[in-house]
Amino acid sequence: MKEKTMFVLAVGVMAAILVAIIGDYIVSAVETMRTGEAVDVSAEVMTLVQTALGGVIGILGGYFGMKATKKDGDE
Repeated sequence: MKEKTMFVLAVGVMAAILVAIIGDYIVSAVETMRTGEAVDVSAEVMTLVQTALGGVIGILGGYFGMKATKKDGDE
C-alpha cells in the first residue's frame, strides 16, 4: 500500500509540474501573438518547478532509502 501511495504522489506532482510548464509556455505564446512582442516564460514558474522536483526526489529518495535500510536490518 505504501508503494502505491508513493507512486501516486510522484505521478501527481509530476503531472502538476507538466501542467504548470505547458500552461506557462501557452500563456507566453498567446501573449506574444497578441502583442507582437516577445514575452518571456515566467521565472517564478521555473523556480516552482525546480523546487517541486527537488522535493519529490527527496521524498522518494528518503522513502526508498529507509526501505532498503529496513531490509538490511531484518536479515
